[in-house]
Amino acid sequence: MKLLLVTFLFAFTACSSKEAVKNDHSQNVKSWPGKMRNTAESFQELLPYIYNADKFSAPKNRSTVEKKIERFANSIHNIETKKARSILGDDPYILQSLDQLKDFSSRAKDIYAKGDFKHSRILLKATTDTCFKCHTRVKFGPESYYWKNFKISSIDTNPLEKAHILVSMRQYAEAKLYIKKHISELELDGKYGLSYENAIKYYLMISLRGQNTIEQSKVFVQSKILNAKVPTEFHYTLKHWLKDLKYWGKNSSELTPTLAGATQALKRSKKPNSERNTVNNLIASSLLHSYLMNEKQRKNKAQAYYLLGNIYDSLILAGFWDLPEVYYEMCIKYSPKSSIAKKCYNRYRDNIVVGYSGSRGTLIPNYEYERLEDLKKEAGL
Repeated sequence: MKLLLVTFLFAFTACSSKEAVKNDHSQNVKSWPGKMRNTAESFQELLPYIYNADKFSAPKNRSTVEKKIERFANSIHNIETKKARSILGDDPYILQSLDQLKDFSSRAKDIYAKGDFKHSRILLKATTDTCFKCHTRVKFGPESYYWKNFKISSIDTNPLEKAHILVSMRQYAEAKLYIKKHISELELDGKYGLSYENAIKYYLMISLRGQNTIEQSKVFVQSKILNAKVPTEFHYTLKHWLKDLKYWGKNSSELTPTLAGATQALKRSKKPNSERNTVNNLIASSLLHSYLMNEKQRKNKAQAYYLLGNIYDSLILAGFWDLPEVYYEMCIKYSPKSSIAKKCYNRYRDNIVVGYSGSRGTLIPNYEYERLEDLKKEAGL
């Protein structure tokens, strides 16, 4: 998963001779950074096909595309989960993303070989979204120099997807320009609904978690407040976000990657599960993800998992809906029969009940009931 540890990918310099480059590459692909670079290269080679349906399915390209997908899938499967955990910490966010990348790429390879080009492309595009999640988790490593030669203008897709591609390459500054372009298009069309709100959240996620740039976030939100066409309710939300950004800009010394630091950030949120807590949630989650990179005590990890579950319950964004349950389950497993495990079970159960509730009542499948019973026992209830 190039896409997780890109800071390691590009510490290589070119050798003077072609033979030296060949030998160097051969050695590198056996190492952890080499595996990351191999995935990065294979991903870049695939992009022009992924975002062009005709090129992707053209008979003349069939053999080429199949080989490129296979290389990409194999490079991801060569990444050891254990090694990723040792470097990035015991964080379900990372482990889930790596599992998704392996699953998506393998399925894309298999169904492409069977001629299902449409769904193969969908799965490969989904790998880009998974990388977006990973690279907006915390600020970890510089933007990649390797990707500087890549021209996003050669990809025929909308500004939001271009932003996701650029974030997967850690090109944050350019990604934010495309997010702004997407937002401008929505404003021109008078579309100020959920897509508009989520686009602004994506910008803040890139800025606050991928880059740690509070000042840029503040200026951006302030510009949206000045737009008289923003609906009244969301206008109030933006003002809350600006207030929090101003606070953290003045009190950055409080932003420590500890349980205490994250808890303090969350205390600024007056109402749980409110959209107005987005800035504090993004900042607190970044602190917690950083904290998990080094923390060894399982009971402390369980506490962090509980807080992250709560945060992702509140942070309503496409691609993050399944994270709360992942964190609550890990919380139970890391601190069984404890008070925090009981809290995590209750949140997990509530989410499952709500998820299976509708106009016909609550219809929970048997396998979910069995899962709930197992977790209930593990939590000591």
